[in-house]
Amino acid sequence: MRKILVTLLFTLTFLFSQGQTSVSFQHLGNATFQNNLLNPSLIPEGKFFLGLPVLSGIHVHVNNKVSYNETFTKEAGVVSIDMDKVISNLQNQNMLSAHANINLLHLGFKTKNGVLLSLTANERIEADFLYSKELVDYVFNGNTGFLNEQVEVSKVGAVANHFREFGLGLAAPINEQLTIGFRGKFLIGFANASTPGNFSANLETDGEAFQISADWKNATLRTSGFDIYSGDEGDLGSHLAFNGNTGFALDLGGTYRLNRYYTITGSVRDLGFINWNENIKNRSLNDTTFRYNGVDISELDNIQKTLEDSLISKFKPTENNETYRSWLPVTANGSWIYHYTPNLDFYATVGARLIQRQFKMLYGGGMTYKFGKAFTASASATKLPQQFFNLGAAITAKGGPVQMYVAVDQIINFSVPDAKSLDFRFGINFIFNKRQSKESKSSLSGGSTLSGARGLDTNAFLGQKVKTKKREGIYSIIKRQKRRELKNKRTQKEGGVRTKSLNGLSGKKKAGSE
Repeated sequence: MRKILVTLLFTLTFLFSQGQTSVSFQHLGNATFQNNLLNPSLIPEGKFFLGLPVLSGIHVHVNNKVSYNETFTKEAGVVSIDMDKVISNLQNQNMLSAHANINLLHLGFKTKNGVLLSLTANERIEADFLYSKELVDYVFNGNTGFLNEQVEVSKVGAVANHFREFGLGLAAPINEQLTIGFRGKFLIGFANASTPGNFSANLETDGEAFQISADWKNATLRTSGFDIYSGDEGDLGSHLAFNGNTGFALDLGGTYRLNRYYTITGSVRDLGFINWNENIKNRSLNDTTFRYNGVDISELDNIQKTLEDSLISKFKPTENNETYRSWLPVTANGSWIYHYTPNLDFYATVGARLIQRQFKMLYGGGMTYKFGKAFTASASATKLPQQFFNLGAAITAKGGPVQMYVAVDQIINFSVPDAKSLDFRFGINFIFNKRQSKESKSSLSGGSTLSGARGLDTNAFLGQKVKTKKREGIYSIIKRQKRRELKNKRTQKEGGVRTKSLNGLSGKKKAGSE
């Protein structure tokens, strides 16, 4: 059985080397410090943790509904966009996401009670664009296919951020079953482009008169920082060091061990906002409702003025420099873990990301195996938003104080022209003073307890407290107890009153053994 699992996990890890999501990485449990960034309640094994800029963490994620081959067509040596092909491959609601995160620094320290204190800094560039199939079809093929139908333009939304976060985290075991964690984050924003969450718009074409009715509210594109990036204003170096675009966010996590076989764990991240105060340019359309009846052919001599009066004026944007607040897309994940053996776990995971009032769901399942103290590997199947099921894998390797990890969630038979998504993580950490003789293992595997669990060094045997040598799963190993010592202890506890011989408890049953 073990040989089969080893072969399977390593085959998945090294053969499937392109990715989509971070589900396989999440299924590593608490194997790396970066798992604590995804779930603040996960406490990695070790005493002191150090992550150096860039080296300790790089994460790249892309998710698109259409691939290169589904977008472009080559005819007579000329490559062009084929909109009919694009529209035929879209679903009702679509998204384009591109994220790049870099770990700038992390410091972590675990106290004697198993509490993890951490300081983190990360650079994050994230962009999400939402759009509907019917709007793309309406724009490129006209309104004839939507007679007497309402096209909801409000399903379009965008949020793009470049910001830096500084976090202070704490993860603490409450008892042997429950561990909670949180991280407060101070944010510095560098660039933003977003639409407000309350934007709404609709288009409708009359089936007989072909009149177009339209109405919209809060149609605004808000931007900050782009003129600084282009060099038209300010100094980019000082802007990236510190500026007036600041905000706050909170990450929450919890892990609860139901019993020897089951654990549930989950987190909610990026509950926060950024106030954009510098280099603001907002472009808006005034709230309006109108009906466009077309152009009177008798006025063709003055068609430009006619169009301006009847249509173009409705779409003329206004500009302002008002400051604004944008909320971060919130991410939530939860897992149900079955501890099959002390080294083998099975995961079922569900996740959601809230973008512009729309939930994007993912589902995953997989297994994780610990190969001694040096290696941990996971293999997963994942269902991403707007994607088919895919396989992924992750692995950590440790030698001395150095730990390396790599994680990929990918499409089977991956090829660049057909790729619709990519997710890749890589990093090298430093872990020092790893002691586990007097503290519990903090892994989520079946043969361990939560880090810092109370009562680990003591146990009860025949009503008396005895010192625990070690634990193996649900079993506690204690020193061999002498019959006379047990008898004396019980006699002292009862105030010197004589009690029955311990042999009388069960005939001549032995009182203590390993």
